[in-house]
Amino acid sequence: MAESQGELAQIRAVSLTNYIERARFVGLDPYVMLRAERIVPDLLADPESRLSARAAVDLLERSAEASGFEAFGLLLAECRTVASLGPLSLLLKHLPSPRAVIEDLIRYRRLVTEVVLLELRDDGETAIIRCDLTPQVARRQATELVTALTYRLLSELSGGGWRPSAVHFRHPAPADRAAHRRVFDCPLDFDSAYDGFSCPSGLLDVRNTSADEAMAAHARNLLESAPGLSDAEGIADRVRNSIYLLIRSGRTRIEHVADNLALHPRALQRLLEKEGVTFADLLNGTRRELALRYLSASNHSINAIGELLGYSAQSSFTRWFKGEFGVSPLSWRNALQADPESRRAA
Repeated sequence: MAESQGELAQIRAVSLTNYIERARFVGLDPYVMLRAERIVPDLLADPESRLSARAAVDLLERSAEASGFEAFGLLLAECRTVASLGPLSLLLKHLPSPRAVIEDLIRYRRLVTEVVLLELRDDGETAIIRCDLTPQVARRQATELVTALTYRLLSELSGGGWRPSAVHFRHPAPADRAAHRRVFDCPLDFDSAYDGFSCPSGLLDVRNTSADEAMAAHARNLLESAPGLSDAEGIADRVRNSIYLLIRSGRTRIEHVADNLALHPRALQRLLEKEGVTFADLLNGTRRELALRYLSASNHSINAIGELLGYSAQSSFTRWFKGEFGVSPLSWRNALQADPESRRAA
């Protein structure tokens, strides 16, 4: 089921804005690359065209690999503006603060993309803004593209008043960080526990001098009638996304997920039964996807990966992993390093 969900998810063609020009800049034939992923070049002319998210993510990864430019995703981010968000940009430009922007990006995410999961956690002193992709398409280039776009969006809409303490990436640092330093005017933290930003809580409330309450209300009314918003996600997708956000804190019981979705656990079970899935299957599927992602695309220790998957003891994580894949996580990682070509299949 996880694979089919990843194949079916779609993104707007605007996500590949200027791909053709950027591909040529790094010495690639963009049309050859697009055809290899079965993406029709003409679709890129209409920013509202829909593309396979998996195909677009694979395109970015293979473009980086073929060109030798490790930060290819950042190249695309540098040419994007708030206007690329389409109708949603009309609302965001008139919101009072970065906090309000994040909240409405979360609320209207289905109008932008199905594969990005934003989360804001704020303890009153430090705020954490997570920029996650759904596990099926969470790859380095797409992650850096989404994180850079979020950075530019919050910085631009705050008039430069919002600046994170650090930008965080789960994956290892590239050999050359020049592009990252150019895009992100803040410290870089690779091999982190999450993708996104940390900043003082107060910076989320920096005033947007262009805010207009009446214009924001008008834009919101228009968005509420948009067809994409009324097409509610299936409960299985919502549960999977909640698990993805909660798992690193160990909050993986159905009660925790139900609370995150503002549902009673029994009501959540009934909704899942109607879709023919179980909570246990969704939890295990998410763990499988994240385990392989961390093992193949990060330098985290086996113990740290177990903790990120909600296991308090490495032995528990290893026992679960052996039951799922037939080998220990260390053996799986060693085999992958011995045969790098298997990374793509993973």
